[in-house]
Amino acid sequence: MTTNEVAKLKLSTLLRRGFIQKGAFVKGVFSWTDGSEIDIESTYTKWEQFIRLSYTVTDLHENNYRYDYVIPLTFVSSNIGRGQVPYFVCPDIGKRCRILYRAFDSKKWKCREAYKQTIFYQSQMVSKYNKYNDEYWKLEKQIKNLREQARNQSHYKGRITRRYKRLERLREKQRRADYLRWQPENLPKSLNEFINKISF
Repeated sequence: MTTNEVAKLKLSTLLRRGFIQKGAFVKGVFSWTDGSEIDIESTYTKWEQFIRLSYTVTDLHENNYRYDYVIPLTFVSSNIGRGQVPYFVCPDIGKRCRILYRAFDSKKWKCREAYKQTIFYQSQMVSKYNKYNDEYWKLEKQIKNLREQARNQSHYKGRITRRYKRLERLREKQRRADYLRWQPENLPKSLNEFINKISF
């Protein structure tokens, strides 16, 4: 199971949608595209910082269970010296996190590390070939878009333009991705075997 396949509650999303506001008490309903929703209350004052989740879970036998609990918020000074970075405090293991998950029939929201079963990141589930292949075509799109921009000259008043420098950096990254995606150790086993057969 991957992080893309499970229900998740992102702190960045709550902040962007106004569910958490400095110096305020906020109450609202957070919903997902599949129609599921939960009630959220947040308190972000000098004295208290937390969110409160209220929701109903229906089991396989259609029994309803109501859950209502608080998840503390904590703040860490930014490493670039600009304000503080907010985090959830996982209600299960007390670890700071930016995303809470509800997976593997868990009734409560908690951080990824709180689960005994592994919730994989999507990048952990793809082969190195797919990783470098995807990177190659992503860079190709960026290079194409940059070329299509107006006034894409390489020099201006005798100096290399910033756009051209960026274009060269993207080309170098693409060359590296192209090299890596065709290395034998990164190829899918079936493709590697096919190449070995036609090489003789």
